[in-house]
Amino acid sequence: MRFGAIEAAPGPEGQAAAVYDNRWKGDRRLEAGRVVVQAVSLPAATPELLSSELCRSGLEHWRSLAATTALPDHRNVDPAAMRALLPYTYLVDVLEGGSDFRYRLIGTNIAAHTPRDNTGSLISQIETQGSQSQLRALYASVVAGRAPRFQRIAYRTRLGMRSWYETIACPMGDGTTESAVTRLIGWAEHFQQPVDSLED
Repeated sequence: MRFGAIEAAPGPEGQAAAVYDNRWKGDRRLEAGRVVVQAVSLPAATPELLSSELCRSGLEHWRSLAATTALPDHRNVDPAAMRALLPYTYLVDVLEGGSDFRYRLIGTNIAAHTPRDNTGSLISQIETQGSQSQLRALYASVVAGRAPRFQRIAYRTRLGMRSWYETIACPMGDGTTESAVTRLIGWAEHFQQPVDSLED
C-alpha cells in the first residue's frame, strides 16, 4: 500500500467509514519572512528547529519508536499509528552501507510534488531528477551519523512560483544496539511562495 491512501475501517452497522485524518489538509503556505532555505542538512536536535509541524510530528513519532534502543526496529513501523502523517511519509532502503538508496514507499502528497512516483527507484538512477542529489547527501549523512537530520530545499516551478520543502530523515535498524542503519523513515512538507516575495 502506498502511504497516503485512504483506508476504511468498519463503521456502525458494518459500513466502511473513512479513517483518514485531514488535520493538515488545505493551504500550507508560510509567510515569506519565515522561509529559511539552507544548502546542507542539519542535525535535528530539537523539534523546535523545524518549520514544518508535520516534520516535527514525524520526529516525535520516530523518537517514540526509539525509546528503548539506539535505532528503532524498522519492522515496528505501524502505518495505523501515524495515520495523519502517511501522505507525507517516505521509507528508504539503505543499500551497501549507504552507497545507494532505494525508495521503498512514498506518500501520496510527496509523489504529487515530484515529476513521477519514484517508489522502487534507486537514487543513483534518478539523481539528475529535481533535488535527488541533495537528498542522497542528506540520506548519507543520516547513515553516517546514525541520527536524524533535516534539510530545506528550494526550487522553482514552471508556473513562476518559488517552492521549497522541509524534510527530515531518521535512521532505523533491526532494533539491536549494534545494528547498522538499514532503512530510513522520513517526512516532507512542501510550501509555495510567489517568486517576487522571496530573495533570489
